[in-house]
Amino acid sequence: MARIAVVAGPDAGHALPALGVAAALHARGHAVRFFTGDGHDRTAATVGLRAERLPLLGPSPEDHDLGHRIWTRAASMAVPLAEMLRGWCPEVVVADTLTRCGAFAAQLLDIPWVELIPHHLDDPADDLPPVGLGRRPARSAIRRADDRRIVALQRRSLALGAAQAATAVAGIGLTTVAPARLRLIGTLPGLERPRRSWPADAHVVGALALDPELPPLAVPPDDLPLVVVTDSTATDVDRHLGSVAIRALARTDLRLVVTSSLLPERQSHRVTVGRGPHAPLLARASLAVGFGGAGFMSKAAVAGVPMVVIPLQGDQREGAARLRDAGAGRVLPLRSLSPTRLRWSVIRHLTDPDAPLAARRLAAEAAELGPDLAARLVEGAIDGTAPEASGPRCHLAGERA
Repeated sequence: MARIAVVAGPDAGHALPALGVAAALHARGHAVRFFTGDGHDRTAATVGLRAERLPLLGPSPEDHDLGHRIWTRAASMAVPLAEMLRGWCPEVVVADTLTRCGAFAAQLLDIPWVELIPHHLDDPADDLPPVGLGRRPARSAIRRADDRRIVALQRRSLALGAAQAATAVAGIGLTTVAPARLRLIGTLPGLERPRRSWPADAHVVGALALDPELPPLAVPPDDLPLVVVTDSTATDVDRHLGSVAIRALARTDLRLVVTSSLLPERQSHRVTVGRGPHAPLLARASLAVGFGGAGFMSKAAVAGVPMVVIPLQGDQREGAARLRDAGAGRVLPLRSLSPTRLRWSVIRHLTDPDAPLAARRLAAEAAELGPDLAARLVEGAIDGTAPEASGPRCHLAGERA
């Protein structure tokens, strides 16, 4: 039995995948401490864990600067976090990619750390479109040149981040920024684009997020197709999709469930609105609609449900594009979001016979992967037995054979 700390910020898209890994490690007999922000106590308790509060998590005036949020605040948080862990003597820290205080605390304790990335691999590559823009692979020389230009800028940005990280850790007595022993990529192989070179430390481990501990929502009765819509759980996001979906679909021959913390709860013959776990709804759904958060997208993929995605930013644009390219998703740009356009997108995707087949292919991959695989890789990071990754499909049975 090992002692393992798992660290993630409070946003559900990051905390719930980390909790999924923590739960799997706990189920395998390890002593696990899970550190996050508010809002996850009940969910952690259902898997036998206690959600401990990260120190110094409150906002600061400099948070508008992303470099400050990721590196400088992480360094200041790492010192008290390391003190909280020192007497417990953990053997490894699993840290969410945006919660680098876990990584820095592991360095202060002179132990390895594992990075948890709850979406696609975001390393820039010269043979791929710039990550985060949702572009298709280039088909012209002009587009390829523009892609290379943007990738070069992204690499420059990463170098700037590395310099900021080095400055931040110097302030807490560290001379270098230690790399992760390995990276857990919380997506599916079918949503990773082929690369000429795949990093040996990056393991695609499938969907990881747990459902929050909430009472289930009632599904409207009838045999009509069920559409499940969710607003974003991220902070500082304008979440208005639920209200648009109700105006778009309430009068169609569909059943609609909207999970939202912003809209008033309601239940009618064909529409239910409220807070509830996604998995029971997606198990009965014909289609899912969301902003493209990695957690909801992964749950839809596990259930084999096609999606209409209205991406807001960053990893959502990229994830939506990859779902579209896999055949299981339709992308509606945010600037085009209206009841009419959303209704058209939903009906078109519901009548596309290929979308359910593509979604079921992703579900078959998800069934082979998941939190237990991630937990076994964390164990390998402790004792040095974790294999090198040969590509995004290396943990699928067909690839291993």
